[in-house]
Amino acid sequence: MNRGVMLRHAAVAMAIALALSVPVAAEITVTPLSLKVLIPSGETGTASFVVRNVGQSPADVRITLHDWWRTPEGKFQVLPPGTLDGSCAPWVVYSHNAFVLAPGEEVRVTVRIEVPEGAVGDRWALLLVAEYPPEREETGEEAMGRTRVVMAYAVKILRQDPVNAAPAGEIRSVEVLDTSPLKLRIVYVNTGNAHTVNRGTVEVRDVFGQTVRSFPIEEFPTLPGEERILIVEDPTGEPLPEGIYYAFATIDFGGAYLVRGGVLVQVPPSTE
Repeated sequence: MNRGVMLRHAAVAMAIALALSVPVAAEITVTPLSLKVLIPSGETGTASFVVRNVGQSPADVRITLHDWWRTPEGKFQVLPPGTLDGSCAPWVVYSHNAFVLAPGEEVRVTVRIEVPEGAVGDRWALLLVAEYPPEREETGEEAMGRTRVVMAYAVKILRQDPVNAAPAGEIRSVEVLDTSPLKLRIVYVNTGNAHTVNRGTVEVRDVFGQTVRSFPIEEFPTLPGEERILIVEDPTGEPLPEGIYYAFATIDFGGAYLVRGGVLVQVPPSTE
């Protein structure tokens, strides 16, 4: 599947390079950046966000609908609407797609999600709220040497199924990357139909079953069907003594059970 244009995820905003580039500072704010709406099948739900001009000049704002995804490494991707099986983009209608804000002015954008009858599981989409800089009248080499930089905020839309959501997950593999300190590569897959926020721990046991190390797996979200590659490392930085161990990774996805995977860890004698 063509994943479209990949953008680096940012907590607040993303810069999108278009065909022409002038230095530009963001003149707008967008809040909130995440819309989660519980909507049963066959019903309609609404949410909204506010775009405000906090700058000193008019802001040209344009809003476009997209899908979005993460690679296994956690890279954020923006895709054409309706690309993904889990997309709710065809169900989304929003109140504004282009407007100009005077300094200090704000607009509330209403998002309506019309869920078809029989639609099961969580679905998602994305609105890019882009601020376009003023165009300059330039000719010749000056115009050809410039690109135009657009600042865009990503507003994620999540339709949550309050009736048929079935969270599930699976640890596909655990691999030892290093033992000094212990570093693991964990492959986790969201196998359910619900968006989940996952957290976990790594526990290291010796041949007698005694726990010799334990450390957390940082919280991470997953969409239905999403695979994540997690690189986790013992935060103490201390190498394990020579011996044979078993490392267990346990992840809680918020469902009725925990998932676990493990790997044998063999630490050779020190060469020092």
